[in-house]
Amino acid sequence: MARLRAAILAAGRGVRMGGRSSKSLIPVGSEQPLLHYILEGLKRSGVEDLLVVTGFAAKEVQEFVGSNWTGEPTFLFNARWASWGNFHTVRMALDQSPGFDVLVVNSDVVVPPDVYARTASTGGDLVLAVQRRANLDDEDMRVEVHGDEVRQIGKKISMARSHGEYAGVSLIRPTAARTYLDIATDLEWRAETHGYYEDIYAQMIGKVDTRATFVRGDEYAEVDSPEDVPHAADVIARHRDAWEQPAGQEQPA
Repeated sequence: MARLRAAILAAGRGVRMGGRSSKSLIPVGSEQPLLHYILEGLKRSGVEDLLVVTGFAAKEVQEFVGSNWTGEPTFLFNARWASWGNFHTVRMALDQSPGFDVLVVNSDVVVPPDVYARTASTGGDLVLAVQRRANLDDEDMRVEVHGDEVRQIGKKISMARSHGEYAGVSLIRPTAARTYLDIATDLEWRAETHGYYEDIYAQMIGKVDTRATFVRGDEYAEVDSPEDVPHAADVIARHRDAWEQPAGQEQPA
């Protein structure tokens, strides 16, 4: 059985949140920063091996993680954080994690701990956490699913074929990692370096077994702009007990 490693993607700047600090370190209203809830959630879902890819405000992110994680996290610095798309951030994490099941976590999302545990325990080569909903907009990363099989992911999927939004948490098992790295290498050789990692996921569908684990409406918020903060704070308030109870005793779905 492959070992599990979480990889937090914390290289971006978050311009729409002001761009003065890493978005992951900005307090969620009167709550702690997003990164606090990610780290606590991973601990409570049983993750022990942590890798963090940094870029903008790397020192501040590293200091926060070092002060809030038990054990020795691994840090990677993405020197291309401002010029290449985040597909390269995931590529760096996979390059440094041979043989691992890699739980990829966006640093601008808040989900309760059980979402990480459910994603890690779902079968398939590539697993996406998906929030089922119909009221999607142009910026949402849409997903088409049939049962728990993922058929498409992308912002340009028609509304008629969209069944929900990708919730910023995914699992890449070793078979899928090899496929991801092959596609990423091809993109880099062709100097197509501005894509999202979800663009590579879209190319992987049909090549690897891609599955969904489903996230309830009150279990997920993404913080792209200040207008998103109240919803994120609401998710935290609704699931506060899940972050405060001892690790390994997360609430069931």
